[in-house]
Amino acid sequence: MSDLIRIIIVEDNAAYAKSLQDIIELTDTLTYIQHYSKGEDCLKDLQSEHPPQADIILLDLHLPGNNGLTFVPSFQRYAPNSRILVLTQNDDYHTTLEAIRLGVSGYILKDAKLDEIRTAIRDVHQGGCVLDPQLSRFVLKTLTSIPTEKENPLSKREVEVLELLAMGYVKKEVASQLDLSYRAVALYTENIYKKLQVPNVAAAIATAIRKGLI
Repeated sequence: MSDLIRIIIVEDNAAYAKSLQDIIELTDTLTYIQHYSKGEDCLKDLQSEHPPQADIILLDLHLPGNNGLTFVPSFQRYAPNSRILVLTQNDDYHTTLEAIRLGVSGYILKDAKLDEIRTAIRDVHQGGCVLDPQLSRFVLKTLTSIPTEKENPLSKREVEVLELLAMGYVKKEVASQLDLSYRAVALYTENIYKKLQVPNVAAAIATAIRKGLI
């Protein structure tokens, strides 16, 4: 298995897409796979006999035709091993919440610095959840303002794991913090997904905060 993080770009702004490609090609740990200006074109290739293999899909939301969010479920279906990182100018926290609900692994604004984009890609690839600092305060305020449920289906250890994931730690770091093996953290995480009926870390954090579990 290659150590390189393979990346697909779905972005209709040619100049910005070229900037992303340059960032990728100038970073040793990243490799550029393909660029699509339309979500429909990317989806068509993902459904083909020989679909492009990517670890990360960088997805813009303002695309010609359908909004980028409408493609998230299909991308997840036809590229289940690819994590979706939204990279957009849309700073509306309602859209951010919807993206998290759909199961994207990160949401970054386009004015982020190059190093922040690289870090976001690496964190998402390692199983982390990335949310632009400009949006996190509003999103957390909205989530925590929703009435909570009394019973917590998560065990004490699962809560500890999820709280650390919510702080931005990846599984390896969580294992170190809690003096557990990586495998144990992975099992706790899978149990969290099952109990909360969510597909990934970002959705688990959003659901847990909304329900007052962490």
